[in-house]
Amino acid sequence: MPLNMEKSLRLSLIGRISLAIVCVTLLDACLDRHEQVVVTGQEDFREGDLVLRCGCGAESRLITESSNSSYSHIGILHYDSLASEWMVVHAVPGEAEGNHPEWVKLESLTAFFSYERAVRGAWMRVGCGDSIAEAAARYALTKVEQRVEFDSDYLLSDTTRLYCSELVWQAYLHQGLDVSGGKRHEVPSIISKERKCIFPCDIQESKLIQYFQPLKTKSQ
Repeated sequence: MPLNMEKSLRLSLIGRISLAIVCVTLLDACLDRHEQVVVTGQEDFREGDLVLRCGCGAESRLITESSNSSYSHIGILHYDSLASEWMVVHAVPGEAEGNHPEWVKLESLTAFFSYERAVRGAWMRVGCGDSIAEAAARYALTKVEQRVEFDSDYLLSDTTRLYCSELVWQAYLHQGLDVSGGKRHEVPSIISKERKCIFPCDIQESKLIQYFQPLKTKSQ
């Protein structure tokens, strides 16, 4: 076999092995979870409260490591009186149903904290009146009704699409409250051309947060 061909095959094999190792590592990281988030104390929840979670994917790890935080995703609570259960309004990539775009979605709290999607969770309350929190939840719900798409470019200047923290920020900003406290995280231009994003921890660490409670977990 010619030397150049042998070298090319060897490099190709090394590349495939490296890719396989990366894939297995990511899969192991996803499967190596033995804790299930347990949502208790729902009787204390309020319309417009916020919920946080950390997933198992590479994007979740990127966010938690970049922000030195325990959580990578955030949503806003809404109580469905017809179903008699708490729901979560949130913007998330990779969870589109069928062939639909990645719209802002409304799903049950159980689904939000499912074993496949969350390794840890928390809930927190913005220090404001009930009417303001309810208005923030209503604002978020309008984005579900309008089928606003997930903002994969992470641009705060573009309100026609929203990512998770941006949705929560906008929901309260329209009620006169900046729950981010003006804090931003610098990110590479490949993620956002603006080079700045609001991370869940920026809201979590805001002075406007009145109450924060990590949720318990149990072994599977």
